[in-house]
Amino acid sequence: MVIEEPDARRAINLDDAYSVKTPDDNRKLYARWAATYESEFVDKELYRYPRAVAGVFHNQIGREAVACVVDVGTGTGLTGTYLTSHRPELVIDGIDISPEMLAQAIVKSRRDHSPVYRQLFERDLTQEVLFTNAPYDALICSGTFTHGHLGPDAIENLLPLVRPEGWLVIGVNNEHFLAQDFESEIVSYVDRGLITMPKVERIDVYEEGSPHRGDQARVLIFSRS
Repeated sequence: MVIEEPDARRAINLDDAYSVKTPDDNRKLYARWAATYESEFVDKELYRYPRAVAGVFHNQIGREAVACVVDVGTGTGLTGTYLTSHRPELVIDGIDISPEMLAQAIVKSRRDHSPVYRQLFERDLTQEVLFTNAPYDALICSGTFTHGHLGPDAIENLLPLVRPEGWLVIGVNNEHFLAQDFESEIVSYVDRGLITMPKVERIDVYEEGSPHRGDQARVLIFSRS
C-alpha cells in the first residue's frame, strides 16, 4: 500500500496524522506540520490533551517522588510547558522523532522565562531508546500512543528511561487502546514483573465546542517494578 502524502497546498489535519504507518511517515508529516501545528490544530480544534495529562501527573504523582522527568513524544513542547506551570521546580528532558517539532519545543519557556526543557533528544520510540540522561524519576507522555503512532509494545522500550519504582504517566487514545488490545499487553508486563498494575483515569481530548468533542483517552499511571 502506498501512503498518500498530504497535499502541500492544504492544511494538515488529524486524518493525516492518523494515517501514517511508519517512523519515516511520521518524520515527513511532522516536518511539514511543526511550524503550524499549534495554530492549525491545537488552537483551532481546541485540543486539551497535553494540559489534561499534565494535570493528571500533577494530581497523582507526589512532589517528593520526582525531581527529573522525561517528556516522551515531546512534539512542540506543550505537555512540558503545562507541567512546569504546576511544578516549576522540575527538570524536564524531551524525546521526539521529529527534529522540526523539537525545534519548536526548544523555544518554550517557563513563567520565569527559563527554558522548559533542559535537553532534547531525537529518537525513534519504536526502537530501544539510548543515550539520554536516563534514568529519570518519572515519564510523561500525551498524544503519542494513538492511531498511526505507537502501539502497546513500545511501552517496554520506555521502561529503561525510568528508575526502579519511578513513575510513568501515559495517555492512550481510547479507540487505539481497544483496537490494539493494550490491556493484554499491559497485563503481560505486570505478570512479568516489569510494572505495577496501572491506575486509569479517563480524560477528554478536546474542549467543549471542538468538532472532535467526545474523543477520550485513558491515562495510565503506574511505576516501574
